[in-house]
Amino acid sequence: MQLTYPGKMMVAAHRGDSTHDPENTMAAFRGAIDAGVDMIETDVHMTKDGVLVLIHDKTVDRTTDGTGYVKDMTFAQLRALNAGTQAEPQQIPTLSELLELLQGTGVTLNLEVKEYHEAGNEARSRECVDKCVAQIERYGMEEMMLFNSFDAPVLEYIDRAYPGRFRLHGFYPYSVMHRVNRNPEEYLYCACLSENRNAEHYAYLLSKGIEPWVGASVQDEEHLKLCFELGARLVTTNDPVDCMEKLRRIGARCIR
Repeated sequence: MQLTYPGKMMVAAHRGDSTHDPENTMAAFRGAIDAGVDMIETDVHMTKDGVLVLIHDKTVDRTTDGTGYVKDMTFAQLRALNAGTQAEPQQIPTLSELLELLQGTGVTLNLEVKEYHEAGNEARSRECVDKCVAQIERYGMEEMMLFNSFDAPVLEYIDRAYPGRFRLHGFYPYSVMHRVNRNPEEYLYCACLSENRNAEHYAYLLSKGIEPWVGASVQDEEHLKLCFELGARLVTTNDPVDCMEKLRRIGARCIR
């Protein structure tokens, strides 16, 4: 299945529609779907008791009314926290809740694995990936998703354990990623550019058959236009409604 369309740019909602609702909440995911995005980008951690939850940071301190590390808390403890506002409380969602929400929408999922394959955490990282795959298979979402990570061994593990089954999203220059052991060109489907005004970087990725994507730092219309003209196929944004309107004005919007 083709995810992106040459000559147009797709839009991924960064942690959902995180401008209009608290990031990585079901409200933000629903808002992004209602806005008409092509993709939702979110982050997965694993609780102390092995539940896959969607939260960006290692700790709950910034995005909830609690404190502590996600890995040290049970799912019940996390669910008791407020990840929204006082007026509109939200719970930290599970991966299965988002997969269920995405059923039949045509929206792709871009799942960033936050359980890194670092010293002392290798087995937990592999367990997190394996549990993600099991849930994705349960919902029949294999063709509608990507895995991404700043930790290269996570992507290398997915490529080794599930060869050719999932699109993998990395970052370029590859030095942006942690602990690169293999040439990422052996497994990447796309790469987000950290230097998104550098024409040579776009050309290099395209020459290797890797789609150039750009991240949430690309916000103003002229910057979007430049990235589009250089070959960007997708932009991740905190404000999908605003971003899609700008892309329409420059003739770069991809309509699902």
